[in-house]
Amino acid sequence: MALVGVTDIVARLDPQPGPETYDRIGILIDDAEEKIRRAFLKEGRFFDSEVLVTPWLDGEAKDVIREMVSAAIIIGPNAGVRSASSTTGPQSDSVTYADVGAVTFSGVRLADAQKEALGLFVGAYPRGDFPAVKPWPEWESR
Repeated sequence: MALVGVTDIVARLDPQPGPETYDRIGILIDDAEEKIRRAFLKEGRFFDSEVLVTPWLDGEAKDVIREMVSAAIIIGPNAGVRSASSTTGPQSDSVTYADVGAVTFSGVRLADAQKEALGLFVGAYPRGDFPAVKPWPEWESR
C-alpha cells in the first residue's frame, strides 16, 4: 500500500528532478515506508492497522515520507558533508564530513522528530506494567 507516489515528491521539489531519477525516487519511497513499518513493529504495533483506525496517522505518514525522500534527493551525493572547498591554483580540494541526522549514505533516515510525529517513542521509556514497590517490612507493622 503506497502512501506517496513519485509524482507527489517531484511536484514539491524545486528544481524538479528529471525522469531519469524517478526509479530512484520510487525505491526511496519504498525504503521510507519500510523503515516506518519496521519502527512500528519494534514497538509491537502494526502500522497498516493503525493507519485504518487513527485518523491523523495517514496524513502524518505521508508528510514524513515526503520529508525523508526529499532530503535524500536534494542532498544526494553530499550526504554527511558539513563543508567543502576547492582551490583552482595548484589544485586543492577539501571536504569535511559530519554526522547529519537527515539522510544516510544509502538513502533515507527516520529521524527522532519524525518518529515523534508518527506517535512513536523517542528515547528511553519504560516498556512494562510493573507492580507497585512493596514497603519495608517494618513499615507494615506500624
